[in-house]
Amino acid sequence: MKFREFMVNSHSTREFVDIGVVEQDMKEIKTYLDEVNSTVGKEKGFSLILIENGAVVYQNLEGSGGYGGVMIKGPHYIGLRLDKADHEIEIFGAFYMQSVVKKIYDLGLGSCWITLSEISQAQEEKLLGGQKGIVEHLLVFGKPVKKESSTDKHTTVISCDTKYEQNPYGITMITTNDESRLSVVDTVFLQNWGNVAPFSEMEKRGVLDLLYYVRNSPSFQNIQPCRLILKDGYAELAVVNPEREENYTDAGIMLFTLEGLAKELSFPSNWHFIQDDSGSTEYRRVAHFDL
Repeated sequence: MKFREFMVNSHSTREFVDIGVVEQDMKEIKTYLDEVNSTVGKEKGFSLILIENGAVVYQNLEGSGGYGGVMIKGPHYIGLRLDKADHEIEIFGAFYMQSVVKKIYDLGLGSCWITLSEISQAQEEKLLGGQKGIVEHLLVFGKPVKKESSTDKHTTVISCDTKYEQNPYGITMITTNDESRLSVVDTVFLQNWGNVAPFSEMEKRGVLDLLYYVRNSPSFQNIQPCRLILKDGYAELAVVNPEREENYTDAGIMLFTLEGLAKELSFPSNWHFIQDDSGSTEYRRVAHFDL
């Protein structure tokens, strides 16, 4: 599936049918999680924990898991376990958790990010199942409840006028037009922070289409905390309000979106984490991305 189709058509699922995922699909998901854990997770300090018995997770977290304690019930969950609270680990973990979202979507299933900021240590320990580390997010997944609608996301036609409703955390936030999102010129700077990149410059560099789509990367409460600073041959990804931990998770999701779109549009797609020691309280650079 084309990545732009995934970007436009993917949306959070908050209602699932009361049956488990079929064996073949579950096998593919397990294989993918094992591959991520062994090839990347071990090195970067995170792992993706599959919990097949969703009822146990729901009973453990009902009333405290999820946004405002509203837990989403589903047949299966995947926990994002981090060795420790660290921005680089958070970004890589979120990047690969979002890759699982696409894997699940490609199988015709639904999923939704769940934040766990309000759970107790005892609840967290149950999720970890004896492993060390912390769990700040879950992904619930399964077969979505089919809702008949003339505006079904899976029949969306991609165009520059496409309207979006994207939120990975299951918070209902319906918009009727694209005005709820920051424009490209609000999210992209040229050379230096705060120096707005003109449309003409983005067109000259051939990156306008890429940046149009990438600004629709999902984010917690749809606040769009990520910014891009265009340099010569590369861009730097930065987050505003760097003291807000959730923004680093959103940065990982943004990097997955940016990489997927860049590959599809034949741009270089290599990136690496940046340790920004500038001390700025306004923003923090977190990644270098070749363009």
